[in-house]
Amino acid sequence: MARLSAPTVLDSRRVSRRRFLGTAGAGVAGVLASGKAPAFAQSRELTFLTIASFVPETDKELKRQLDEWGAANKVKVRLDIIAHLQLVTKKASEVQARSGHDLTALGPGLGDADLYFDYLVDLNDVAADVAPKNGGWLNPNDYLIRGKWKLLPWWQPPFPMAVRTDLLEQINEKNPDTWEDWLRIGKKGKAIGHPFGTALGHSGDANVTLLSILWSYGGAYVAKDGRTITINSKETRQAMDFVKRLYTEAMDQEVLAWDDASNNRCLNAGKCIAIHNPISAYESAKKDKVLIPGTQKEIAAVIDHINTPRGPVDRKATTGFWCVGIWNFSKNQDLAKDFLRYHFQPDNLNKWVDAGHGFNMPFLTNLTKHAVYKSDKQYRYIPEVAKVTVPPSWPGPTTAASQQVWDLYIIPDMFAQHATGKMTADQAIAWAEKEMQEIYAGRKRKP
Repeated sequence: MARLSAPTVLDSRRVSRRRFLGTAGAGVAGVLASGKAPAFAQSRELTFLTIASFVPETDKELKRQLDEWGAANKVKVRLDIIAHLQLVTKKASEVQARSGHDLTALGPGLGDADLYFDYLVDLNDVAADVAPKNGGWLNPNDYLIRGKWKLLPWWQPPFPMAVRTDLLEQINEKNPDTWEDWLRIGKKGKAIGHPFGTALGHSGDANVTLLSILWSYGGAYVAKDGRTITINSKETRQAMDFVKRLYTEAMDQEVLAWDDASNNRCLNAGKCIAIHNPISAYESAKKDKVLIPGTQKEIAAVIDHINTPRGPVDRKATTGFWCVGIWNFSKNQDLAKDFLRYHFQPDNLNKWVDAGHGFNMPFLTNLTKHAVYKSDKQYRYIPEVAKVTVPPSWPGPTTAASQQVWDLYIIPDMFAQHATGKMTADQAIAWAEKEMQEIYAGRKRKP
């Protein structure tokens, strides 16, 4: 806030009553005409909506930085944190009302930039400012939507495989590398009461793992042109047949109803032999000193993280591409940009990544080399997984349609219908193909 000069003290002996009332009246009239209080009387407030991290220290560090920036700039700040599954409806309601927070988390995925293109502030200037200080953006072409920076890619939680090493030894197995390896290990694990675990319902984890498997078998749901639906292929059928075997032979039925915390609970409860997941389960087990059931040994001591699996064709993965943007109906756009520049300063990003123990990897080159990834052997594969991580729309561009495919759980529903025997592979693919064609033709909208 600009510093105000000291008010001039009027000599009451030289100012007449009529002149004083006239001056005061003019000032009041000006306020009434503008509908605003004088600039020095207005309080400034910046509000930020984000999602709860699975590593809570991340949120604490973000709040610390927001509070620090607010105090330095004499701005009142508020950080609102909600469950990530609530974000889809919250974003939509704020846009409909043209009112809400100034800054908002966006995602999971880059498609919000297209879906809400007309309601987001251009961030070309901020993106250009913060990139050189952090070694540049990892894949800048992925983040441009219609040629503009309508959001800043913020962080991703790469998906390695978390596995119980003591159970691997029990079944005479070593760390696997392929999805077929995991089917074999999952079958052995299930036979001794420790099944493999990955969600097959409406959750972000289900989207991530099933897209990873689809690509690893050579399939994809949309072509590079971003228009042609390619889900109906022999590669998709091969991936679906694999997932059906994985579900029936290596997993429990409960995975159909899992949310994004269920696999963490399964691993830390001592049940699952392995899960496809970021490091959050390990972090919570380590923090809470969770014990292996029936023992005094901490379960974190027997959890290892290895690379995301490869399939017959490729090793590829995705994740939640969490982003941040500014609504164009915000009255504090300049303040919001200023805080983004502050948060994306190298020192602040380094502290934020450190607080998250590597869970939250920014999309900036220097941050992939953060010291945290060498601080614990469990983090060693995070940069490797990030190298093979692509946007959920791959190989097509990110669009509002691709975001809806994610938000409506078309991929998980297709796989689950076949895995449970409710549909044949051909029926499930035909259903998904029709849904996607409707979405990409603009005839289907989010509920």
